[in-house]
Amino acid sequence: MRGFRTGTGDAAMKSALREAVFLIKDIGNALAARIDGLSTVQAGELRFRCNICGRMARAEVSHLTREEPTCRCGSSVRLRSLVHLLTTALFGESLAIPDIPLRKDLTGVDMSGAATYAGRLARRLGYINTFLHQEPRLDILAPADQWLSQCDFVISSDVFEHVLPPVAAAFDNTLQLLKPGGVFVFTVPWIKTGPTVEHFPALHDYHLEQRGETRILVNRTVDGLRQEFNNPVFHGGEGQTLEMRVFSESGILGNLAEAGFCDIRIHGTACPTFGIIWQQPWSLPMTARRPGE
Repeated sequence: MRGFRTGTGDAAMKSALREAVFLIKDIGNALAARIDGLSTVQAGELRFRCNICGRMARAEVSHLTREEPTCRCGSSVRLRSLVHLLTTALFGESLAIPDIPLRKDLTGVDMSGAATYAGRLARRLGYINTFLHQEPRLDILAPADQWLSQCDFVISSDVFEHVLPPVAAAFDNTLQLLKPGGVFVFTVPWIKTGPTVEHFPALHDYHLEQRGETRILVNRTVDGLRQEFNNPVFHGGEGQTLEMRVFSESGILGNLAEAGFCDIRIHGTACPTFGIIWQQPWSLPMTARRPGE
């Protein structure tokens, strides 16, 4: 009895099945959205359509903070704002991911993008989610030639506060990833006033030590000077989540301008349709473009 050989036909069938499953989920979400839309909103609540999964959601307005998940898919205001700004930049209107036209010709990269939206965007656009320590790999301080001038868009959300100094190199290299006219969708936590504060401006050869209850970052500068810093800040874990700096509004705007970006914008306008409300005037998302030829 002959065995069956796997090949491109099997791969195509699996791909078609995956797309069918996603289509069924999208239809289910649309039906759920219609049903939810008929329910009554309580005082202090906002009913909105999640622009990541496409479902209707509701949340108390006080819970619509930058990071709190406020949809069953796990999306937050920050994550929904990325989709809002990306689709507005690419298509001239804000779209939910299920409504994005199939445009694999629009190519772009994300830097460790959230799983909440990454797979969904990859099904609609030429979107590649990259990582520092695994494939597909992108080191924004030393990007490989394959990435340069290839992107219609670049997304970086809450990454640059962890990049090794000098951070100006990361902004310079991001510009080089973009095609002329390409858009950079960018978020980091930032403060409203003052300069950007670098925690370890001379960071070179460093490691962590635990001394009793105190964690110490030990650094040796290029000139051989030994430095010690008590209780460095980590975001969500250790390793590459070490907080290198606290950005300021003027610091980011300066970084973007010095790198050569144009059309630099801070986006604080609410989009309640998609559950995007900003409770404070700091740590807002930004967009900027590489000048066109």
